[in-house]
Amino acid sequence: MGTANQKNYPGRILITGITGFAGSYLAELLHGSDNEIHGVSRSGKWPYDITEKLKKIPLHTCTLQDPEHLSTILKKINPTHVYHLAGFAQTNKSFVNPGNTWQGNLGATQTLYEAIKKSGCSPRVLFAGSGLVYGSARYDLEIKTETSELMPESPYASSKAAADLLSYQVWKTDGIEIIRARPFNHIGPRQSTDFAIASFSKQIAEIELLGKPPIIKTGPLSAFRDLTDVRDTVRAYQKLMEHGKPGEAYNIGSGKNTRISDALKTLISISKFPKLEFEEESKGNSKNNDQQLIVGIQKLKSSFEWKPAYSIHETLTETLNYWRLNISGQLQNPKEAK
Repeated sequence: MGTANQKNYPGRILITGITGFAGSYLAELLHGSDNEIHGVSRSGKWPYDITEKLKKIPLHTCTLQDPEHLSTILKKINPTHVYHLAGFAQTNKSFVNPGNTWQGNLGATQTLYEAIKKSGCSPRVLFAGSGLVYGSARYDLEIKTETSELMPESPYASSKAAADLLSYQVWKTDGIEIIRARPFNHIGPRQSTDFAIASFSKQIAEIELLGKPPIIKTGPLSAFRDLTDVRDTVRAYQKLMEHGKPGEAYNIGSGKNTRISDALKTLISISKFPKLEFEEESKGNSKNNDQQLIVGIQKLKSSFEWKPAYSIHETLTETLNYWRLNISGQLQNPKEAK
């Protein structure tokens, strides 16, 4: 594979944002091999519903705002690989709180790179960016590849684009081996209800188990999205860490689109009340939403023989089942409820 750090894989792995949605799945994927895994977490606590095996992974509490503190952690661990997944993850909320967005994405990434330089470590790094750096489709069926122009349309996307470019610059000027991942929408069990599919699933489970009114509240539904299972996304992260070229960017997605309204209809069809109604609280800009952006994933597929393992139906089914179990568990153990 060509570099010393790649030869040391498995090795000592540090995951920032390990207690988050994708971070916990990445930890599950890497756990159980010869890897020594550590995590950086702002809270220093695992979610209550995480698997027991993950709770054995050492967590280092750090906000990624103090390069000296983070450098001390890095010196202690001396990681061979760093997956940088921590950041501000909510597009809509980034408009309300752009300062925290920029600090959480660009600021935290800069802190990490400064800390790596201060620590004397030489890990291989995967930066988890976002496909939103490309912006929306300018015309129907526009394909976005890694060479497409960056046209971010939110503070979240802008801050991710800046951190993406910083990652390239640090690779060029400081020699830190950084691979840039650009994942599109990834979904699955354990995702926050700030995101549409998790919100729909939770609402359906509450209707089934708590007897709530049989109407699902939604945002705009006409948009098309490339919906990839989070487990496929983190598998791509692992492939990129093992075989990706430093300085290069790689799109991660399914290459297929799903209209959000169709995803909701699928969830309703597998619910216990297949005639559930939904109420769209905001229609949004249907002209822009109807234009399909196609994620170009040929670079990822051809380089590593990667392809999604989960169908959209499987992911939606497992997400709904997760919320059924979650709410059922809350009913039985109210003290553990979120």
